[in-house]
Amino acid sequence: MSARPDLSIVIVNYNVEHFLEQCLTSVERAVARMQAAGYEAEVWVVDNRSVDGSCAMVRAKFPQVKLEALEENVGFSKGNNVAIRKSTGRWVLLLNPDTVVREDTFVAALAYADAHPRLGGLGVPMVDGAGRYLPESKRGLPTPWASLCKISGVYRLAPRSKRFNRYYFGHLDRDSSAPIEILSGAFMWMRREALDEVGLLDEAYFMYGEDIDLSWRLIQGGWENHYFAGTSIIHYKGESTKKGSLNYVSVFYGAMLIFASTHFEGRQARLLTWLIRLAIYLRAGLAVVRRVVDRRGLQVAEAAVLFSGLLAILKGYSQWSGIVYDFKLAATAFAVYTGVWSVAVTWSGGYDRPWRLGAVLKGVALGGLVLMAGYGLLPKTVQFSRAVLLLGTAWAALAFWGLRTLFHRKGWRHAVRKRRLVVASSDSLAELLPILRGAGAAVESWALTPEKEEVASVEGVRVVGTVADLEEAMRIHRVNEVVFNGRELSAAAIIDAMTGVSDGGVQFRIAWEPGSPLIGPGGPEGLEGFVEVQRAIQLPDSRRRKRLFDVLAALAVGLASPLLRLSGRRGWGRAALRVAFAGWTWVGYSEPRKGLPTLRMAVLRRSESGDVRVRRRTDLAYARDYRWTTDLSVVREALISHRAIQRYGNN
Repeated sequence: MSARPDLSIVIVNYNVEHFLEQCLTSVERAVARMQAAGYEAEVWVVDNRSVDGSCAMVRAKFPQVKLEALEENVGFSKGNNVAIRKSTGRWVLLLNPDTVVREDTFVAALAYADAHPRLGGLGVPMVDGAGRYLPESKRGLPTPWASLCKISGVYRLAPRSKRFNRYYFGHLDRDSSAPIEILSGAFMWMRREALDEVGLLDEAYFMYGEDIDLSWRLIQGGWENHYFAGTSIIHYKGESTKKGSLNYVSVFYGAMLIFASTHFEGRQARLLTWLIRLAIYLRAGLAVVRRVVDRRGLQVAEAAVLFSGLLAILKGYSQWSGIVYDFKLAATAFAVYTGVWSVAVTWSGGYDRPWRLGAVLKGVALGGLVLMAGYGLLPKTVQFSRAVLLLGTAWAALAFWGLRTLFHRKGWRHAVRKRRLVVASSDSLAELLPILRGAGAAVESWALTPEKEEVASVEGVRVVGTVADLEEAMRIHRVNEVVFNGRELSAAAIIDAMTGVSDGGVQFRIAWEPGSPLIGPGGPEGLEGFVEVQRAIQLPDSRRRKRLFDVLAALAVGLASPLLRLSGRRGWGRAALRVAFAGWTWVGYSEPRKGLPTLRMAVLRRSESGDVRVRRRTDLAYARDYRWTTDLSVVREALISHRAIQRYGNN
């Protein structure tokens, strides 16, 4: 055994417990392969004050890992530097927690790195959770020209051009090892000697950009960065920060401004800074527009079509009946009609995804009833024909159904039902079925086994071949989700299979342990075994009822707040404002609980019992069978007992 480790692996974690567990499982296997080849490694996890149980998981399941639990979130650069300074390996690997490495990754990378004496840094091919190659696996320096081609999208027109796609080193074949300029922080293999010369990660970068900065400093220091195609990894990519979010735009491009000011001078620095600022404004604007369109675009389009149709109906009815209407007054009335139908469809679940025709028609009918009831209360001078209102109701149903059928077919429930393929032995399949069904039973499921078995089916799931038949089985059965059993298949076999059949319409997930959630893009699935319960708190109908109660209760409390204050019930008015305008909820769990759906920041606890088991049962019952009357009773009891209003925390 070597006195000094050959490799120090550093993983910085922040609230991605299940991704971290998956990553450490794959690292453990790769380290075992290293040790079998006569090498040694040490593994460090730096936790940036996670609150999801990450540290407890590492201590319980990976006791050999050196855990640094920090008291605050210091960011990516500082977190890595903490472990780098304490580590002793002659090579240092910075690895993201949302990655899976092959069993041979460390051995292969070590052999390649040792064979290149001037190698300072090394990166490898990465694929995402759908098996698609990630172009950031190999990058060039983001010069003004390279950045312009990237920001403008010109690089897409000539993806293999050295001139127009320098940002992603498009001229370099993805299967060829060669020197590159910029490494990815998701897998950043570096020589200790080189780090001692050029320094560690620049702590001015909180997140993003630090990999570009250090890669360039390695090259400036006389070292080489290489892209090594002899292995590959999965990188789920950006699970903590979504690429289209305003937060990502702000953090990423802010990091690029730091890089521009540090490594460029004069005209180049000014030009790159101008390009980055332009990109910030464009991306931020697109993020806002995308968010608005995604959330309200369909609703606005349907409202416009509904309103226009109502005016057309009134005009046609006027010509047919000979009745002359005041169209200015009609426009105002129809705007109200449109608003009523839009609200009714919303609260009936007509905008939940996947959309349900029944919920849409229920909302249309509800809106029609409200309008008919209100119509009878209006003065005769502003009443229109009931026939127009009835025709309008029919038009509303047609408009809502027609628009979604024409332009949003993928949003209908039948279009997103799962067709799942499980790759596991027959024995393991029997163990996996409970968690698969807990994650939402697929409409149809099939299975492939690692090796040929004389088994036709397992608990109703047909066995249709072996893993060698994956591509054909996916095509024949029109599969949209593949689940691999990580205990029976190597990470290398899983990555090869994903890469070989990568398809944007198929999601890949991995089950590592019996009873554990499935890990894939978007995070763990299958934690909540009560997702099928009709009144579960995370379902759209329950969320709407809870939010409606919150808003109405906040209004009532707000109106009564002067009296409440006089009676000594302080804080209720402030709490009502937080619920109404800051997105809080009145009632949350007794305490934050792993495995239960997340709730908003809460004003009151569901239970104040001193018995932990009672609180746990109470929280589980609340999550499984939400009723707004439960929230009402908690608020009423708190008012009667003068329970203190306090900031409880994120549930």
